Amino acid sequence: DGASSFVREHAGIAAAEKDYGQTAVVANFSCEQAHSNTAFQWFQGGPVLALLPLPGRQTSMIWSLPHGEAERICALQPERLCRELEAASRHVLGALSLITPARSYALRHLSARRMVGPRVALAGDAAHVIHPLAGQGLNLGLQDARLLAQTLLERELVRDPGDLRVLRRYERGRAEPILAMDAMVDGLFRLFGSGSSAVSRLRNAGLNLTDRLPVLKNILMRHAMN
Repeated sequence: DGASSFVREHAGIAAAEKDYGQTAVVANFSCEQAHSNTAFQWFQGGPVLALLPLPGRQTSMIWSLPHGEAERICALQPERLCRELEAASRHVLGALSLITPARSYALRHLSARRMVGPRVALAGDAAHVIHPLAGQGLNLGLQDARLLAQTLLERELVRDPGDLRVLRRYERGRAEPILAMDAMVDGLFRLFGSGSSAVSRLRNAGLNLTDRLPVLKNILMRHAMN
């Protein structure tokens, strides 16, 4: 039921939260050039811009920006917003036309202290929220749902689905993958947000090396898609 989970609150499960210092601006656009079902992403020394493919010649923008800059972008007239996005995305999709008004939401990190309680199991954003820069929030939620369903199906017939001993198997099974993804995304956020020229050179060298090694790139892609 989302990051502001009613269930989590009323189950008495505490959550640790941290402000990323950014706001995500989202909107949908029609595009002149076909996206070929390709997602595009630009790291801008802190801000992160992503264009995600939608059916037809349409794309969804997620632009993570400092709070003040996000307010400015949201206040732009549609034509001006399109021109700024075209420039920021290096005209990769040609001319853009706004379909939906720009909306924004503050980005925060959230981690529930527990994922389960008596007859309660948290999944998705109710249990964990990460920065959207890696596009892994939805995948984590789907993996939660898959393991929870599997755990309930494989329980002993004498045990109730809400038995805390059953639900803790789900919690234990998700602990390591969530921690690993959380650490990776936090590391990427710090890496791409660093203003150090030395860090920037090392980062770019690593990305270029990965791009030249198809085997390594495929391993990383498979891990992300799980």
